Amino acid sequence: MGRIDSHAFENLVQRLSAQEGVAHCLPYPGMTPIPDGFDAFAKQDAARAEMEWGDACPAYALGLITYGSYVLPRDEEYLEVLWDELGGDSTQLWAQARSLVLATWAWLSNPPVQEPGPGASHDASDPTGLMH
Repeated sequence: MGRIDSHAFENLVQRLSAQEGVAHCLPYPGMTPIPDGFDAFAKQDAARAEMEWGDACPAYALGLITYGSYVLPRDEEYLEVLWDELGGDSTQLWAQARSLVLATWAWLSNPPVQEPGPGASHDASDPTGLMH
Protein backbone atom coordinates (compact mmCIF):
# COMPACT_ATOMS: atom_id res chain seq x y z
CA MET A 1 0.00 0.00 0.00
CA GLY A 2 1.32 3.46 -0.91
CA ARG A 3 1.73 6.47 1.31
CA ILE A 4 -0.83 9.25 1.35
CA ASP A 5 0.45 12.70 0.48
CA SER A 6 -1.03 14.69 3.38
CA HIS A 7 -0.73 18.02 1.54
CA ALA A 8 -2.59 16.68 -1.50
CA PHE A 9 -5.23 15.11 0.77
CA GLU A 10 -5.73 18.39 2.63
CA ASN A 11 -6.15 20.25 -0.68
CA LEU A 12 -8.73 17.69 -1.81
CA VAL A 13 -10.70 18.06 1.41
CA GLN A 14 -10.64 21.86 1.08
CA ARG A 15 -11.90 21.69 -2.52
CA LEU A 16 -14.69 19.28 -1.66
CA SER A 17 -15.84 21.22 1.40
CA ALA A 18 -15.82 24.47 -0.59
CA GLN A 19 -18.48 22.97 -2.85
CA GLU A 20 -20.87 22.68 0.07
CA GLY A 21 -23.03 25.60 1.08
CA VAL A 22 -23.72 27.22 4.43
CA ALA A 23 -26.44 24.66 5.20
CA HIS A 24 -23.63 22.14 5.74
CA CYS A 25 -22.25 24.35 8.54
CA LEU A 26 -25.45 24.81 10.52
CA PRO A 27 -25.32 23.21 13.99
CA TYR A 28 -28.43 21.15 13.13
CA PRO A 29 -29.43 20.19 9.58
CA GLY A 30 -32.28 22.32 8.25
CA MET A 31 -32.52 24.52 11.34
CA THR A 32 -33.02 27.63 9.21
CA PRO A 33 -33.68 28.24 5.54
CA ILE A 34 -30.80 29.51 3.42
CA PRO A 35 -31.93 32.58 1.44
CA ASP A 36 -31.48 32.58 -2.33
CA GLY A 37 -28.09 33.97 -3.22
CA PHE A 38 -26.68 33.63 0.29
CA ASP A 39 -24.22 30.83 -0.49
CA ALA A 40 -22.75 32.84 -3.36
CA PHE A 41 -22.47 35.91 -1.11
CA ALA A 42 -20.81 33.92 1.69
CA LYS A 43 -18.24 32.30 -0.61
CA GLN A 44 -17.36 35.63 -2.22
CA ASP A 45 -17.12 37.34 1.16
CA ALA A 46 -14.91 34.55 2.55
CA ALA A 47 -12.59 34.95 -0.44
CA ARG A 48 -12.54 38.71 0.11
CA ALA A 49 -11.58 38.11 3.75
CA GLU A 50 -8.93 35.63 2.57
CA MET A 51 -10.32 32.84 4.75
CA GLU A 52 -10.56 29.16 3.95
CA TRP A 53 -14.18 28.11 3.45
CA GLY A 54 -13.98 25.57 6.29
CA ASP A 55 -13.00 28.35 8.71
CA ALA A 56 -15.48 30.92 7.40
CA CYS A 57 -18.59 28.83 6.79
CA PRO A 58 -19.53 28.37 10.49
CA ALA A 59 -19.41 32.17 10.96
CA TYR A 60 -21.93 32.67 8.15
CA ALA A 61 -24.12 29.96 9.69
CA LEU A 62 -23.92 31.71 13.06
CA GLY A 63 -24.87 34.98 11.37
CA LEU A 64 -27.94 33.33 9.85
CA ILE A 65 -29.21 31.84 13.08
CA THR A 66 -28.56 34.96 15.18
CA TYR A 67 -29.84 37.59 12.75
CA GLY A 68 -32.40 39.82 14.45
CA SER A 69 -31.83 38.27 17.87
CA TYR A 70 -28.57 39.87 18.91
CA VAL A 71 -26.99 43.31 18.65
CA LEU A 72 -23.33 44.20 18.68
CA PRO A 73 -21.62 45.46 20.74
CA ARG A 74 -24.29 44.93 23.41
CA ASP A 75 -24.36 41.12 23.02
CA GLU A 76 -20.65 40.64 22.33
CA GLU A 77 -20.09 38.23 25.22
CA TYR A 78 -23.09 36.06 24.29
CA LEU A 79 -22.05 35.84 20.66
CA GLU A 80 -18.50 34.93 21.60
CA VAL A 81 -19.84 32.07 23.73
CA LEU A 82 -22.08 30.96 20.86
CA TRP A 83 -19.09 31.04 18.51
CA ASP A 84 -17.11 28.87 20.92
CA GLU A 85 -19.99 26.39 21.02
CA LEU A 86 -21.13 26.49 17.38
CA GLY A 87 -17.93 27.37 15.50
CA GLY A 88 -17.43 23.74 14.55
CA ASP A 89 -13.97 22.94 13.23
CA SER A 90 -13.15 26.55 12.39
CA THR A 91 -9.71 27.65 13.52
CA GLN A 92 -10.83 31.30 13.66
CA LEU A 93 -11.24 33.12 16.94
CA TRP A 94 -14.32 35.23 17.61
CA ALA A 95 -12.40 38.38 16.62
CA GLN A 96 -12.12 37.05 13.05
CA ALA A 97 -15.57 35.44 12.91
CA ARG A 98 -17.23 38.63 14.16
CA SER A 99 -16.67 40.48 10.89
CA LEU A 100 -18.26 37.63 8.93
CA VAL A 101 -21.27 37.58 11.24
CA LEU A 102 -21.65 41.35 10.76
CA ALA A 103 -21.34 40.94 6.98
CA THR A 104 -24.05 38.27 7.12
CA TRP A 105 -26.36 40.56 9.07
CA ALA A 106 -25.76 43.39 6.62
CA TRP A 107 -26.51 41.11 3.65
CA LEU A 108 -29.68 39.77 5.29
CA SER A 109 -30.82 43.33 6.03
CA ASN A 110 -30.53 44.27 2.39
CA PRO A 111 -30.27 41.20 0.14
CA PRO A 112 -29.83 41.78 -3.58
CA VAL A 113 -33.02 41.77 -5.60
CA GLN A 114 -33.38 38.48 -7.43
CA GLU A 115 -34.42 38.84 -11.05
CA PRO A 116 -37.49 36.74 -11.88
CA GLY A 117 -36.71 33.63 -13.88
CA PRO A 118 -38.07 32.81 -17.33
CA GLY A 119 -41.86 32.66 -17.38
CA ALA A 120 -42.24 34.45 -14.05
CA SER A 121 -45.22 36.73 -13.62
CA HIS A 122 -44.55 40.46 -13.94
CA ASP A 123 -48.14 41.43 -13.15
CA ALA A 124 -48.13 44.24 -10.56
CA SER A 125 -51.46 42.99 -9.19
CA ASP A 126 -49.77 39.65 -8.36
CA PRO A 127 -46.47 40.39 -6.58
CA THR A 128 -46.12 36.72 -5.59
CA GLY A 129 -46.19 35.48 -9.18
CA LEU A 130 -48.48 32.65 -8.09
CA MET A 131 -51.66 33.72 -9.93
CA HIS A 132 -52.05 32.96 -13.63
